[in-house]
Amino acid sequence: MKIKQNITLLSVLLFTTNFTFTQTYQFENGNWLINNEFVFKTVFTENGKFTFQKPYVIDSIIDLKNKFCIPPFGDAHTHNLDGTYGLKDMVLKYIKEGVFYVQVLGNNGQGAKNARPFLEKTKLIDAVYANGLLTCTYGHGFYPYEPMAMGIYAPYQQIMYADSIKKSRIVENISYFFLDSIEDVDKKWNLIMAFKPDLIKICLNDAKNYVAKSKLEKPDDNGLSEEVADYVVKKAHQQGLRVFAHIETADDSRLCAKIGVDVLAHMPGYGWNGKEETKAKYCITEKDIKLFKKAKMTVIPTFNYNGTKSYDANGKETNNPENYNASIEYKTRILRLMRKANITIAIGADSYGSTVMPEIDVLITNNVFSNKELIDIYSRATPQSIFPKRKIGEVKEGYEASFLLLDENPFKNIQAIKNITLKIRQGLILKD
Repeated sequence: MKIKQNITLLSVLLFTTNFTFTQTYQFENGNWLINNEFVFKTVFTENGKFTFQKPYVIDSIIDLKNKFCIPPFGDAHTHNLDGTYGLKDMVLKYIKEGVFYVQVLGNNGQGAKNARPFLEKTKLIDAVYANGLLTCTYGHGFYPYEPMAMGIYAPYQQIMYADSIKKSRIVENISYFFLDSIEDVDKKWNLIMAFKPDLIKICLNDAKNYVAKSKLEKPDDNGLSEEVADYVVKKAHQQGLRVFAHIETADDSRLCAKIGVDVLAHMPGYGWNGKEETKAKYCITEKDIKLFKKAKMTVIPTFNYNGTKSYDANGKETNNPENYNASIEYKTRILRLMRKANITIAIGADSYGSTVMPEIDVLITNNVFSNKELIDIYSRATPQSIFPKRKIGEVKEGYEASFLLLDENPFKNIQAIKNITLKIRQGLILKD
């Protein structure tokens, strides 16, 4: 970059008191992603916003040297940023990869409360939190949070101490909420709201067979009943909160469309084992895509999840290439059909301890989308799905002046997104 005026650039120093002052910049000789095409033009930033009208006073002129400018990225499904442990390092990882917007779809409510002051002080990442998962007794969400609260992490230990775990309630009404009836929802709603969730996350796990599964009391193998899920969605919407759903079966996803769930936290069949005899239960059809489109649901694929793995008696992992290939083929086909139908797709890795990059890499490896489509999903659709009320994810008049500078055209070389040479956040230059 070349600065034409003898004015020192304002740099945001990581993890220090934030500046409230922003300079007015003229960025010239840049290729800007506008309406999903690169346009060579001069763009200005003023008061942290983009403008195409030249401001009266320009503090600095920056030559972008024909490089490529795209909006920053988002992670729409993670379990990171839950508490202060490792928080600084995780924020740095996200910023290094150009991720400015993060959606935490499952966390300890107190963990979010502890993390927010740091995030607000540094103003590097904007995060929204579910602050607890809504499930049935022993349903998905009880695991892994209760064993983790007990300090039991390894699967073999969780099996060994299964009876003790079932009796424990260390993080009930903090990381998960047991809702077995509509009465439970009303009784616990104030507890659910206590940590001020940004969204509501419900868990469905073959809801069609809820009653039979409840009798088994098998941890992590159930979720809300259809009736309770419907009631939660209505109650959340009355308070202006969007509802996200963990799903397992195709019928779960159809139920979500019926009751008004806003976002599927997984694509139907994300964990399909690749066997033909189970395909109808977990995988959807083109008819379902029309249903999702009508319901205006957003879908977070979590494509990287591999449900075809199996384990022998000694815990050794085995893979079946034929099943794996069938799973990849199905997920690729369905996502392409969703994209063609203009269903909003947002990218998230459903991870703890890693960024969204593993999900990006598997989408690239399997050529699920064109480079152009992937950039649009990662830099526009995903951030806008996380913060639907903000003007982000596009280079437009009045939108937040946040962008990444790449050496190469990512439409031609998608790996260019891994070489970010400049990061601008709301008109401020971030310093690595």
